[in-house]
Amino acid sequence: MVGQKKLKEKKIKPKYNIFQNIAYTLKNIWDSGQKMLAVSALARIPISIILTVIALYTPKIILDRLTFSETMQQMIAAITALLAVTMLFNLINNYIGAKHGMMEHRMIFYYLKRNFRKYLDTDYENLENPKFQDINEKAGQGTGNNHTAAMQMPNNFANLFINILSFAFFAGIISFLNPLILLLLCFTVLLNYFMMKGVKNYEHKIKDKRAVIDRKLGYVQRMSHNLTQGKDIRLYKMGEWFNQMGRIFTGEKTSLYKGVEYRYFGVSLVNFIILFLRDGGAYIYLIYRAVDGGLSAGDFVLYFAAIGQFAGWLQGIMDRWLDVHTANLQFCDMREFYDYPNKTNRGKGIDLPKGSNGLSIELKNVSYRYPKAENMTIKNINLKINAEEKIALVGLNGAGKTTLVKLICGMYAPTEGEILVNGHKINDYNIDDYYGLFSAVFQKLRFLPISVAENISIAPKEEADMQRLEKCVELAGLKDKLDSLSMGIDTPLIKEINPGGTELSGGEAQKLMLARAIYKDAPILVLDEPTAALDPIAESEMYQKYNDIAKNKTSVFISHRLASTRFCDRIILIENGEIAETGTHDELVKKGGKYAELFDIQSHYYKDSTSENGGETE
Repeated sequence: MVGQKKLKEKKIKPKYNIFQNIAYTLKNIWDSGQKMLAVSALARIPISIILTVIALYTPKIILDRLTFSETMQQMIAAITALLAVTMLFNLINNYIGAKHGMMEHRMIFYYLKRNFRKYLDTDYENLENPKFQDINEKAGQGTGNNHTAAMQMPNNFANLFINILSFAFFAGIISFLNPLILLLLCFTVLLNYFMMKGVKNYEHKIKDKRAVIDRKLGYVQRMSHNLTQGKDIRLYKMGEWFNQMGRIFTGEKTSLYKGVEYRYFGVSLVNFIILFLRDGGAYIYLIYRAVDGGLSAGDFVLYFAAIGQFAGWLQGIMDRWLDVHTANLQFCDMREFYDYPNKTNRGKGIDLPKGSNGLSIELKNVSYRYPKAENMTIKNINLKINAEEKIALVGLNGAGKTTLVKLICGMYAPTEGEILVNGHKINDYNIDDYYGLFSAVFQKLRFLPISVAENISIAPKEEADMQRLEKCVELAGLKDKLDSLSMGIDTPLIKEINPGGTELSGGEAQKLMLARAIYKDAPILVLDEPTAALDPIAESEMYQKYNDIAKNKTSVFISHRLASTRFCDRIILIENGEIAETGTHDELVKKGGKYAELFDIQSHYYKDSTSENGGETE
């Protein structure tokens, strides 16, 4: 309990103070080229003050002119002049407001681009980390639209100064009437401010819980609307599960919002009672002075308006300061997201090895533990893969094969130990350059809503090497499919975006990913279950072409089908995150260990099938 209390206290205290975030905001305004955003905010201050003074004094001026029995022409001239000045300043104010709104939208895009760049620039490992996801969710709450406190920071500061100057002006007027009324008004507004600040702090305190719920609810919404999940949802009646989870997470979110709204309601109720007593007392005193003859009709109207608006200006100061305080907390969340550390080298690195020939890979005492996991997934792996060697990683589900490959690819950083490629540690290279050393086909397939050709080359068609591209398509076994399409290799994917596009089957999608990996022609080829969705004939063809695909490359091949690893130079059996056995297929079968046991189990089905069809069993 003590630890939780300390954690909560730590979260309430912002990392940056208001003045640091003001400087940060101004720097971003300047960097984004929206300098006029700050200028327009400041320009509103004198214009708003002038309009406030005119609005306050207009009724008094008209009543005083009536009292002094001026001619109709003089009355019309005075009123016309007031209206003309008011209209002029209102037009200027509206023009500045419109320009300011346009620049606010540009600032939103500036921060959205920063969020996107951070998401692309952060370590891949962070994307799978719930802590990073929650921080990202909170950062998005500050940049969701141009009405958030963070996006309104320049405007709120301008409004804060407007309220301060107007407050001083109105305070001076009311002090001539009775200083006690001024003190009463100030005391009640300050009381409301501290109550509202308590609610704002509570609202910020629950942001972590809100971020977790929003992330879960977002997942349910995305998956329930995901067209690729539609068949499973219907066939296995998953709809009720999605409905139930939606109800649970919506209920939790509603419960959090209720807690906030009840507090706001409580503050509003108390404020209403205070307002009724405060303004009622002030107005009774004002009427008493007017009846007693101490005030003229013009002065009565002036003081009546001043009392009514004074509390509003003081309340405006408190509200705008709370907005600035909220903006400060939102900027702290945003900066925590932008400052989230990377383990990989994002700066200058050593030059990449020249050419596309295979490279050596060495793992020294490598262990890896996922965030919040108790045990290591990879445990003290020592492995040397020679340049142009073909390695097969095999083992049961969850043994750590894909995790090991992601470590080699630089997507995860080892918890312990180090990985060397061509004799240099991964962090000696710039990580984005380092990714260029790998062509990979992973289990999860993702395509862009562009043509097949562009999905393979990841470049506009005019920049692609079409001759090489067509060769890659043929090697990957995708040629027959593309020949059957009217637009051929120019056929767009993703029907949701391109109505005239095509959808690939699981096997065809895998072939496209293989073509992409071949086209990249990187020195290290990583294939994670590349035949899982292929039919037996396509799988056999892929094995026959494997030597061509992996020619002069270092290759790492992951497969559950042990018979498919015969063409590899060396097989490594991973068990519980450790290397259990290593050798060629024949060596491991002859050894009679775990590999031989797994191979015998897999081959037993085929032997039984052969026996049932008149063949001999061994």
